[in-house]
Amino acid sequence: MTKKRMALYVIGALLLIVALGAAWMLGPALLPAKAIDVGIAKGAKVPVAMELRDSNGEPATLADQMGREGAVVYFVRSADWCPFCKAQVIRTEEIREKLSAKGYNIVAVSYDEPEILSRFKAEEGLGFALLSDKGSKLIDALGVRDPQYEEGSFAWGVPRASILVLSPDGTVRAKYVAADYRSRPSNDDVLAMVDAAASE
Repeated sequence: MTKKRMALYVIGALLLIVALGAAWMLGPALLPAKAIDVGIAKGAKVPVAMELRDSNGEPATLADQMGREGAVVYFVRSADWCPFCKAQVIRTEEIREKLSAKGYNIVAVSYDEPEILSRFKAEEGLGFALLSDKGSKLIDALGVRDPQYEEGSFAWGVPRASILVLSPDGTVRAKYVAADYRSRPSNDDVLAMVDAAASE
């Protein structure tokens, strides 16, 4: 086999690897998001008084974050290493004012340390709260911990990508738990979910 032909084989193999990687990363994101029914039930109450930490490291609770009608709470895997979560949180800023007009504040919760959340919030100019659930206590209380990671993994304690629409007292008015963390609801889907919850 000539060097030229060998080089072509190597280039072809590399292109195939890149294409397969792109398909794995982007494929689910291009498909309609699908939900699974796990975790806290619609109509149940979230322990909104459970202490978390805000992006400044100060004590905070979901109860502190409620708007007139409640809050839309995003549970994200990480604002540090998960590109799907980062994209979702950044995109969510685009509907902050619309949700505020409907009476809802936005909150994002992850297992990240406050320092990570502070840096991400500043870099992206986010106007809503990012809360740290160190030890995944709230995540576990809601039954949304992602079970695919074992203790010792860097991702141990991450939640399934989830969205809860809460009333001010913490009642779950609507919920969405992603079947695949790479595929998230669009902003329009979230607005529709909020509107549907308000009409019930």
